[in-house]
Amino acid sequence: MGLCDFHLHLEEGPFTIEWIKQFVEVGKSRGITKIGFSEHGHRFKEAVGLLASDGFRGEWTKGEATESIEEYIRVVEKAKGLGLAVKLGIELDYIPEYEDDIRKFAKSYPFDYVLGSIHWLKDFGFDHPALIHQWEGLDVDKIYDKYFDTLLLAVKSGIFDVVAHPDVIKVFGHRARKDMSLRYDELAKAICDMDLCGEVSTAGLRKPVGEMYPSPMLMKYFQKYDIPIMVNSDAHIPEDVGRDFDKALNFIKSFGYMKICYFEKRVRKSINLAGCD
Repeated sequence: MGLCDFHLHLEEGPFTIEWIKQFVEVGKSRGITKIGFSEHGHRFKEAVGLLASDGFRGEWTKGEATESIEEYIRVVEKAKGLGLAVKLGIELDYIPEYEDDIRKFAKSYPFDYVLGSIHWLKDFGFDHPALIHQWEGLDVDKIYDKYFDTLLLAVKSGIFDVVAHPDVIKVFGHRARKDMSLRYDELAKAICDMDLCGEVSTAGLRKPVGEMYPSPMLMKYFQKYDIPIMVNSDAHIPEDVGRDFDKALNFIKSFGYMKICYFEKRVRKSINLAGCD
């Protein structure tokens, strides 16, 4: 059996079979036999309230929420009907004050899996290029604490199947000065207790940080608690499907992992990596 890449975004193109096929074809060329689309919830009119605020986050989301989730679901389901090996997912930001609404939204559609992620600490979009200047003068340790506090709430909410790019807070290269061991242990234990899947994402290699998510240090705690993992690319264009998977597979194998996960109808399944090189 081939590999899977279940963190893909269609946002740079239309909701069409032709656009989907481009992702499929690049995946095949890299040994990816099953792909999953996990469009950002903020793209959809039906989800605009899940990120509402009186500040930048709310205004930005209003501009992004231009599509109908029904059209997204329709084209992915059509692709399935045509025999393409694709799955329907969603990536939802966890905003603590909207937890109940996010949970309801996640249950309202026939997703095969739901990725949970943190991109916002109130109105601070810490990975948003337009807000990179806001990092100047901040106490990075305090930002890390706020991020992991919020991520811990997301994990314990029970809304999600997968913890996406778990240490994306480092995206622009800002690193905590303090020892993060206790925070990483706390997170990994919570993921284990909630029986969620962690993501190993090659996207960080294409970002200023130049490192996969999670870091080797955080990965040690995933290993400690035997967290099941997915390997994903977070591709926004077809050319990035399965990108750097050779590096990701070497990375996870160095921690003793010989299985990776994928999902069907919110049920986690696994692939043995033997023979997938």
